Amino acid sequence: MSQEAYDIVIVGAGAAGCVVASYLAEHTDASIALIEAGDMDRDPFIHIPAGFANILVHDRHVWKYETIPQHGTKRAYRSGKVLGGGSSINAMCYVRGQIRDFAAWQDAVGDTGKWSYEDLLPVFMAQEDNDTFHDEYHGIDGGLAVQQPKGINKLNQYCLKAFQEYGVPFNPDYNGKSQIGVSPVQSTVGNQRRCSAVDAYLRPHLASGRVTLLTGKTVIRILIENKRAAGIELKDNGLERIKAREVVLSAGAVHSPKILMHSGIGPAEHLRQHGIAVIVDSPGVGENLHDHPMVPVRAYVKGDLGYQAAAQGLGTVKAGLRYLVTKDGPASGNGIETVTHWNPSDFTAEPTIQCYHAPVILNEQLSATGNRSGVTFELVVLQPKSRGWVRLADSDPTSMPLINPNFIGEEEDLRAAVESVRAIREVMGQESLASVIEEEMDPGPHIQSDAEIGEWVRRVVTTMWHPVGTCRMGQDARAVVDARLKVRGVDSLRVIDASIMPNITSGNTNAPTQALARHATAMLVEDLKRT
Repeated sequence: MSQEAYDIVIVGAGAAGCVVASYLAEHTDASIALIEAGDMDRDPFIHIPAGFANILVHDRHVWKYETIPQHGTKRAYRSGKVLGGGSSINAMCYVRGQIRDFAAWQDAVGDTGKWSYEDLLPVFMAQEDNDTFHDEYHGIDGGLAVQQPKGINKLNQYCLKAFQEYGVPFNPDYNGKSQIGVSPVQSTVGNQRRCSAVDAYLRPHLASGRVTLLTGKTVIRILIENKRAAGIELKDNGLERIKAREVVLSAGAVHSPKILMHSGIGPAEHLRQHGIAVIVDSPGVGENLHDHPMVPVRAYVKGDLGYQAAAQGLGTVKAGLRYLVTKDGPASGNGIETVTHWNPSDFTAEPTIQCYHAPVILNEQLSATGNRSGVTFELVVLQPKSRGWVRLADSDPTSMPLINPNFIGEEEDLRAAVESVRAIREVMGQESLASVIEEEMDPGPHIQSDAEIGEWVRRVVTTMWHPVGTCRMGQDARAVVDARLKVRGVDSLRVIDASIMPNITSGNTNAPTQALARHATAMLVEDLKRT
């Protein structure tokens, strides 16, 4: 068994791991190893903004998880398995969330930490290179490119107008003073290329040799000696060990708890059931899993509005060639150019629903389908009450875990989803959209009552691929990590990724994950300087 040694080992080179490695390289002299189960980000579709659709439809660069049955049906449940993780394959939407999201984080840690919006706003700004805004909410000197759409297609323009006719105000910046409104989408794109966490932070440190990157290696457990993390064990062609003074787990909301449990940190009874020696009885490991449940309302539109023709077949070839020659056209953006955040019950209240207006007909895998032009309203419950879990399937650390996101498990979530479907029907009835919509495809005009809509919601609900919470931070006995993201009961071990969120943020989780990673790594650097 080969064995190397570093000062700090980071498990997972996704959005969080790239930030952790970069910040450590800039602020310490430590030797740093960054471990990634996937490959390098060489696939050209990663870097073309619209290329994510091709990646996802073919299930490339992902962990191919599957849930236990949700309302009778297993659901695909994917996460990034490539350098950059989700930031290399997602739809690039840049959404920070609401002030109250971070107030809840602060409440979870109390006086033991600083996780409020006021604490994190300077972090968001320090990371950001915004092409439009430079004010008290936005930065222009960071590595993460954030841009407004360079053009908004006609169908999305109709959506912008229809939501305003319905009564939702126009908001040029949902990451500013208020999230409320219908808006252009802000995306992590710069110079018409995806700006992943690798591009934003990591590449210079790989080039300089400050960070040693090991790809294609799956970490199976943390090495723990006398209640202190001493390194990791990983699997490639055989078993390898890497010794370290500090271990940072940034493997995501599914793999971070899985690795902890195989290391002997987790619910004692569950570990013993699989013959794993208990080092720390931590009942919260793998619990509190939640995600943004998404329900797609679809309608056909007249003519060739939107991107249906460009999203499949020969159209994708034409769009790709245009992008290669001119760096513009449908392939130069994420194809989702407008979004609405609102509360259908009270347009002045904090949003409970997010709705992307995708100018194509999307199937259950969120890829374009069919030849007729259309629009898909992706309705997202922003603060779901439902909670699920991640558990071990068996004692084999290479097995896929059991995943139960518990989509729409609480009646409050169902009510919110049903209300949002009714609201979108009102939006489609406004003058700007009614003039171009031919017919509702899903749920369809035959589904009208709350009970019928609710049954349809349970049947079609899927994930926005924003899993969080399975190693949540807090000060209570069931919290997995404390306010500095140290794993309770084990020294020299931290979890820094979306799994530490006590509650999900109101919108896409990529930007908050990168911000929490920088904030937490600054704490790690402070602690290292004290020792």
